[in-house]
Amino acid sequence: MARNYHFISLPQDKPHRINISGQEKFGHDKYQINNQRYSGKLFLNLTVIAPVSVNSGIKVMGSDLAQQTLDPNSAKYVATISLIQSSVQQNQRLIIPGSSLKGVIRSIYEAITKSCLCKTNAKVPEGYSECKDTAKLCPACVTFGAMSWLGLVHFHDAQYDPDNEKPGFQTGLIPPLFSPQPDAVDLETGEKIYYDSNNKIRGRKFYPHTYNEEVKPTFRIQQAELGKKFTTYVNYTNLTKAQLGTLLIALGQDPENRLGLKIGSGKAVGMGTLKIDVVKVEQLNINRYLSYNSNSLDLEGENLQIFILDVIKSAKPQPEPKQPANQPRKPIMKSANQTLVQLKQLQELKEILKI
Repeated sequence: MARNYHFISLPQDKPHRINISGQEKFGHDKYQINNQRYSGKLFLNLTVIAPVSVNSGIKVMGSDLAQQTLDPNSAKYVATISLIQSSVQQNQRLIIPGSSLKGVIRSIYEAITKSCLCKTNAKVPEGYSECKDTAKLCPACVTFGAMSWLGLVHFHDAQYDPDNEKPGFQTGLIPPLFSPQPDAVDLETGEKIYYDSNNKIRGRKFYPHTYNEEVKPTFRIQQAELGKKFTTYVNYTNLTKAQLGTLLIALGQDPENRLGLKIGSGKAVGMGTLKIDVVKVEQLNINRYLSYNSNSLDLEGENLQIFILDVIKSAKPQPEPKQPANQPRKPIMKSANQTLVQLKQLQELKEILKI
């Protein structure tokens, strides 16, 4: 099978790590009563663009799924199929576990910020090792969590097609797939695939939404139908404006950089593409805990789009205002409220994940 992935280069500067355990500590212990941090919920619709199957790791008899899964070739339920690889379910409905969503969205967040390289078997460059000290956390670890740090976002399981009473799953076919091989060598050139001539890692690996090579499908799998949707929500607590904006960019909400999500089985052969839409934001009003008559602020429609564009703008570097030639430049102060997005890496990612 042909190689079907690309690398997003690492930022020129090493991860920017901050101390979240000092006087400026923020977390889930209390909401910050100021205008500098945001708490609330993002309500998401996830539309299936390419076959999606989050593998449960269990093969079952087709008869066990006879009333759930339709075979598109025979237009019959799968009672006649001997074995099928099942997807994760809850109450006989497909779900995408919140942990799976969190993992793939975190990988995008890591790629477009000055964040560490974690959970990899590849050789990690100096300064990019995984964060294991709350006194030194990179942007992704601050937001999504690290050892001894819970993180500021929580992803809930995505429920499949809530408007359809019937499960409506389909069977699909998938070829044999293999685990990543960091030491692999290109058979034509003899060069290492994951590393450059200086033995430095080429970057973070991402799969595109398409696959043009012919493959021989082998295994039956249970998958969501094209065009169907999953729904879920994400809780966020005490995020800075830049952190929330970066999260929304990773969710594909930046009009200039529309990104699709890759999740589940078969990413190497073009499967697992989801389009994400934020349909509502429930912005927490801290006064709800100080008054009997205070509610959260729900943002939808035009107000929602204005809010999204505003926080996304805060996450990306903006042109510096011109200063008189006779005045010295003011030093840049490092803080958690600085812009986080690295435009070069975001553009590279857009070329791979744009939809």
